[in-house]
Amino acid sequence: MSRVQESRPPVGGIESEGNPSTETPALGVRESGGALLRKATDRDLVWRFARQRIRAAGRQPRLLFTRLNAWIRFRRRVRRYRIIDEAQLLESRKSKTLFIFGSGASLNAIHEDEWREFERHDTLGFTWFVRQRFLRCDYHLIRELAPARGDRRSTRVQLEEYFAILRSNPLFLDAVFLVQTGWRAINGNQAIGYGLLPERNRVFLWRTLIGPRQPSTSLARGLTHAFGTLNECVNIGFLLGWTRIVLVGIDLYDRRYFWLEPAQASDARRDEPHSTAQQGIVDLMGQWHEFLGRCGVDLFVHNPRSLLAKTLPVWPESSLARTRTEA
Repeated sequence: MSRVQESRPPVGGIESEGNPSTETPALGVRESGGALLRKATDRDLVWRFARQRIRAAGRQPRLLFTRLNAWIRFRRRVRRYRIIDEAQLLESRKSKTLFIFGSGASLNAIHEDEWREFERHDTLGFTWFVRQRFLRCDYHLIRELAPARGDRRSTRVQLEEYFAILRSNPLFLDAVFLVQTGWRAINGNQAIGYGLLPERNRVFLWRTLIGPRQPSTSLARGLTHAFGTLNECVNIGFLLGWTRIVLVGIDLYDRRYFWLEPAQASDARRDEPHSTAQQGIVDLMGQWHEFLGRCGVDLFVHNPRSLLAKTLPVWPESSLARTRTEA
């Protein structure tokens, strides 16, 4: 059963990601997804909104243009996609346990039989988990993708590469894509606006909340971003009713990723803690563990070496925990 307090999430690109009180009802922020989609061809609405944003842009014209271009493209193309609502998203669940996958190198040490065990439950990946060849992915969350460090190619080229990997990976063939929308959701809007996201898959649109630290209790209001995309993944797991949420491949103690070759992984920077760990996500996840526990949800970390193990219990069936005990 969903824990969402409001019945329908807003669909479209015109909502604010901040305090709901700052939103503009005249622009359809609180209208249903169908109503917003019908207004996608309303030129007066589009240009009225654009003029508002131009006036608010101040000294950031380049960012404004990028956001406006992505948003308009999104509005023009979103009808081609299989957009689902909250009720349909809830119906897609098949278990009480959700495994959320990051991209840490510890994924390479997981036993094959455990990957098959994961597949007996619901699985959710985010960001560069698209490179994986370990298991079927049921859900994949997409928001802003930071350009790769040292990669001089344009953000657009890197974005196209990301979605080319996603489209060619058969393990995402039936995945539900959880795509960030809203004025600030440049990459989410571009993914749909440029047709980079596969049209065969179901798509659920959500928006981010900037500022709050505690999990959102309303999917219609948005998902808490706090220190990173991991927060939004856990938040949606909570809102959609999973009673056990397990974080896999969220190591944080270094910057090694599961797809890197040994030579790449030996880079000096790879030994540094992940940036989100330095921002305070370890303590925050401890607070979320207590909050979710009071709501009847257990939050675990899979890797006993993860920095999150300081504030979260280790998943008792973890093969990595068994290996460490035997050693």
